[in-house]
Parts: sequence; C-alpha cells; structure tokens
Amino acid sequence: MTEAEIARALLSARDGRRPTAPPTLRDDGFGLERAYRVGAALDRRLHERGYRRAGCKVGFTNKAIWPRFGLEEPIVAPVYDRTLHAAAPTARVSLAAFCAPRIEVEVVFGVDPDGGIAGTEGPARPAWVALGFEIVDCHYPDWHLTPADSVADFGLHGALVIGPRIERAAPGFEERVARLDRLEVRLLRDERLSARGRGRDVLGHPLAALDFVPRLLPRFDGAGMPASGGVVSTGTMTALEPLAAGERWRVEACGVDLPGLELVVTD
Repeated sequence: MTEAEIARALLSARDGRRPTAPPTLRDDGFGLERAYRVGAALDRRLHERGYRRAGCKVGFTNKAIWPRFGLEEPIVAPVYDRTLHAAAPTARVSLAAFCAPRIEVEVVFGVDPDGGIAGTEGPARPAWVALGFEIVDCHYPDWHLTPADSVADFGLHGALVIGPRIERAAPGFEERVARLDRLEVRLLRDERLSARGRGRDVLGHPLAALDFVPRLLPRFDGAGMPASGGVVSTGTMTALEPLAAGERWRVEACGVDLPGLELVVTD
C-alpha cells in the first residue's frame, strides 16, 4: 500500500472506531521513516478539520524495551488543542471517540519559546510541570504493533489530561524538576491499586524527553512546537491499563511534591 492509502485506512478506522491491519503487515518494508510520513499526512488531515497543534507526546521512553523493537531513540507525535483536558484536580473524559483506549501516567511539561525547545539553543527549561494521564488508543487488533505502526496510528494519542501545574515561579520548582527521577506514582482504579511507576523509567529522567523533541517533531511536515510554546508529555511510567465507562482513576505521587489528579471516565 502507498502511504496515502495507509493514511486513509487509519483515518477511516479512527472515524469509525474500528480496527484495521497494521501497516507493517500490509508492507514488509514499512519502517519509521515511512511511518512519520503517514503521521504527517494524518496531521494535515486533522488540521483541515480544525485541530491545532498544542505540543507533542514522546513515546517508547523506557529504554529497557528498545532492544526488543530495534530502537535507538523514542518516538514523538503531535498533541492537539482538542485532545487536551485540564484536571483541577478532577477531569471527565468520554470514551465515545475511542476504539481500544488505555490509560498511562506521565510527567507533563509546559515549554515556552525561551525554554530551549521551540527553536532556541541551550538546555530545555520547563515553564511548568504536572502529572498527567494520557489516554492512548490503538486501531490495530489486540494492540499488536511495532513502533512504526504506533507512529502511523496518530502516535497512539487519544487524549491528554493535565493535572494541577507547578509553575516555574513556585518555590522549589527547580529542585522538584531535578528530582523527577526519584518520583514514584501509584495508579488507582476505583480506589484499588492498579499499577505503580517510577520517573527514572522515562529515559532515566523525564526531563530527558525534551531533548528529542526539536529533532523528531519536525518530521511532521517540518513543523515543531507552536511558536507560543506548548505541552510535552514525556512517556508512560506505568503499564497501560484498559479503560471502561464508569471508572474513576486517580494517581498519587511520592518522592517529589506534585499534586495528584483524578479522571472520571464516561461513555
């Protein structure tokens, strides 16, 4: 199949909330380079529908799994204004648009044009930090995929729920960011422990995810972060857990003083 045909199949699967065959099963030569071109085509289609880029997500950030997939770096994909949700501290998200949604806990940064990530030089300096839930969605049967399949399928991005933010001006901000490798999180479903995670499992330190954005995000038609800055979700700290309507999810942090957040899932 051509990249245009793959993009049409994935967009149709997304619109119809149904699975489709992974591109790597349609074409033995399908790899990350072609996957980013498919992702760019889908990014253009969403832009035509009124979606505006609000930042990006970084995926496959657990280096322990890289040898299994032949990876040497993580992947990235756009996040949009229509897929962002704020939790203060509780958010409600409907599953009506998703095919096979799962939830993961991530550290989310806000970056601005002076933060070293939106085209400026120097190390990235976040404008704020928060815990977040990413709802990931897969349009392949039984979640059977490779990193290339993931990039092509909208980066598996469905929605990003951002918890209460700690701003750069807050006392102790720099220390909290520096200690994120010591962060530990507990994910609870209906007040029962569902998963645990650690900040160090995200590239050794969640802040390291920002280093990949300036080089990888422009693969989507050369466009990087929004000129005004945006959000970067740095990769999961927890195992992916399936979602169902009626559930209430909550994350608690220890090791670093970050506010938790709650998500109520509706149909």
